[in-house]
Amino acid sequence: MKASAVLQATWQRTRRPRTWGAALLFGLVWNGTRALMGLPDPGWVELFTPSLWAVSFLVLAPAPWQWSGDEAPSAGLLRGAAQALPSMAALTLAVLLLLGAMGSGPQPPGRGMGMMERGTGPRGTMMGPHREEVRWMPVHPRYWILGVAHLCFGLLLGWVLADRERAEIQEAAARRAADEAQARALQGQMNPHVLFNAISGLTELVREDPGAAEAALVNLSELLRALLDHAPRLRAPLGDERRLVERYLAIERIRLGRRLRESWDWPDSLDAIEIAPLMIQPLVENALKHGVSAAVGGGMLDVKVARVGAGLEVRVANTGPAPVEKEGQGLGLRNLRERLALQGAPAGALRLHREGDWTVAELRLEVKA
Repeated sequence: MKASAVLQATWQRTRRPRTWGAALLFGLVWNGTRALMGLPDPGWVELFTPSLWAVSFLVLAPAPWQWSGDEAPSAGLLRGAAQALPSMAALTLAVLLLLGAMGSGPQPPGRGMGMMERGTGPRGTMMGPHREEVRWMPVHPRYWILGVAHLCFGLLLGWVLADRERAEIQEAAARRAADEAQARALQGQMNPHVLFNAISGLTELVREDPGAAEAALVNLSELLRALLDHAPRLRAPLGDERRLVERYLAIERIRLGRRLRESWDWPDSLDAIEIAPLMIQPLVENALKHGVSAAVGGGMLDVKVARVGAGLEVRVANTGPAPVEKEGQGLGLRNLRERLALQGAPAGALRLHREGDWTVAELRLEVKA
């Protein structure tokens, strides 16, 4: 990871409930053990120090192992150890100094020094230098044993946690890659579907109006070019989706003529918003195929796109006969529902219902500006 990613991962660890849960459990076990051993009741600072100690381990220990300087989720074993050793040694020293500041260091002369305070006469002076050395050390020597254990445990715990997060990152990347591959496959499935419906609608014009069929074929080539450019992407500006729908409607206008009457409410200000490709075109195609085209006198097509809060609301409505259940579950809508599920959209993100003489498809999308 780069430094910015390491800082972000460290911050995320402070926000995980399991981090604080593990630290609280460690503090309870520590203080419970003290009580069972009959040690004096700790003060408020000593009561919470073990939990804060555990938090420092869980949050800071993995960071040196994760810093690789590149896009790799963690550093190599040798580099990670070389980075973790000085940082964990500094943290260990800080803990030892904190213990000394809390009064856990050596006792004043005359209190509990045992044999180190004994010795009289000229030979007793041999204990003097040792007593002075202990007195001037910030932390009693017996706590350096705890420091060594702190250092070793911190190195091991940091490596374990960093390796676990590396596995989680790789697993999440694999899931995203699988979802993207499936989304691309579904979008690729839409390309021949759109072209097939457009071409099947032009077969009538070849016999009835060759001139109109020629113009429709020109629009069909433009539609194919737009599909080849638009569909392979995972996200695309809403303006590209608008142009794709317009090219599709250009073909349908030639085929349906005055039977198709349109109403648009699609502000240009929304064109920079990015969505997954081919989200609106299937709704328009479904409205024309099962509604307007199926009516003897044609019908109305009403398309509305609006920004609602942090999302985008699409409403495609048409007059004409209500689609039967089988038609409402055609390839276009089924494909759209599958792609919405891959994006994590709620089950009600796409609704198809009747409002009087209108068949209405409502789509709610989470968007990125």
